[in-house]
Amino acid sequence: MKILAIDTSTDYLSLAVLDNGKVLAKFHQKTSMRHSILLVPTIDKMLKRARLKVKDIDCFAISIGPGSFTGLRIGVTVIKGLAYALKKPVVAVPTLDVIAWNAQNFKGMICPVLDARKNKVYACIYRSDENAVKKISKYLLLPLEELLKKIRKYDKVIFLGDTKDNNFKKDWHPKAEVVARLALEDFKKKRFVKPEELEPLYLYSKECDIKGI
Repeated sequence: MKILAIDTSTDYLSLAVLDNGKVLAKFHQKTSMRHSILLVPTIDKMLKRARLKVKDIDCFAISIGPGSFTGLRIGVTVIKGLAYALKKPVVAVPTLDVIAWNAQNFKGMICPVLDARKNKVYACIYRSDENAVKKISKYLLLPLEELLKKIRKYDKVIFLGDTKDNNFKKDWHPKAEVVARLALEDFKKKRFVKPEELEPLYLYSKECDIKGI
């Protein structure tokens, strides 16, 4: 079961090729939003490193946001093209889920946060018991101050994200190998997205919970 996974939701470009959960090749670097230039050549390099051809891939996995509008659109366009041309399934994984798994060994509450501009953040709250990470809130769009008020009731919390607050863990960027591993579970359950229906997850106020958890 070979998966090619990508994440283009932030200023890091992340790609990974996995075979039955084993990482064959990966790339994870800050690229200053040069995804449009680097994505396709990097896919080619990762496949060569894994000694595979693109036709050998069984499933494409993509982190669909929220995140950079431009970055997400680039990633979706490339995966759409590959999946449609090769008639291979696609699994879409929310970016906040991917970020949360950076702290899977933490026991307590995990809260990934992304800058949504206009003085708001994208966020979600998860519970981790060191073995599994479970989402316990909706995907949120709200001011950072309001998010902090919501999470006060929890005793042990780790924050992951792009904020200047020193209490936030900085090694947070979504990793493609995590995208692939989360996608594998959906693949087994045949939770696919048709290439022509694949779209970035853009959160707007009307689509998410800004009042409560």
